[in-house]
Amino acid sequence: MKNILARGGIEFLAVFLGIALSLWVDDYQEKKDITNRLKDDYKKIHVEIKEDLDHIDTLIVSNNNYVDRVEYLITVLDGLELFDFNKVVTMVGTLQAPTFFGNQSAYSSSVASGRFNMSKDELLIQPISKLYEHFYNRLILNGDLLDQRAEAFDREHALRFFKPMYKSTNVDTVSIKNYFYGEKFHNGLLLYHDFRKNTYLQRLLDTRDKLIEVDSIINIFFENSSLD
Repeated sequence: MKNILARGGIEFLAVFLGIALSLWVDDYQEKKDITNRLKDDYKKIHVEIKEDLDHIDTLIVSNNNYVDRVEYLITVLDGLELFDFNKVVTMVGTLQAPTFFGNQSAYSSSVASGRFNMSKDELLIQPISKLYEHFYNRLILNGDLLDQRAEAFDREHALRFFKPMYKSTNVDTVSIKNYFYGEKFHNGLLLYHDFRKNTYLQRLLDTRDKLIEVDSIINIFFENSSLD
């Protein structure tokens, strides 16, 4: 009887250990799979960050060029440069407000899957999260505000300059010159210019700095991973 009980106990223990081992293997395999998928997520996020770095550099140059154009117009308005009708008309009529909307598909996909929030790589996920949840969102908000100012400037001021810009006939050059030197146009131009130069460009530069930081952090993460 004792032998039967002993044999039964051993069999039970063997079954228990087998089940426990199976569960451990499944859990280990699941964690390994999540880790591999997270690394794949990081790689995709990294690719988009590098693309965004190139894009934001282009936008900074472009917006600085428009700042220079407006500052030339301001020198004309202030009497520091001679009024050149064709040059002024072209500059006013072609002012634009290029804004930044970063790639977020890889990050959003990882968050939506639940993997990103399961990550234990705190030194990596925290700066990535801050980039997307703070810097990108803030820049998008400021981009919307710049778009609104650009649209208002086009509608309320630049529209008068389109007819001469396209070389239409019967252009009242005197009226357009007087409007250009008027207080309404001058204030409208400064309102548009001030937000781009002192707010939006600073948001672009702040986001660029964060992109460079996150790019470096991800590089270090993969360098360390390759040593494991």
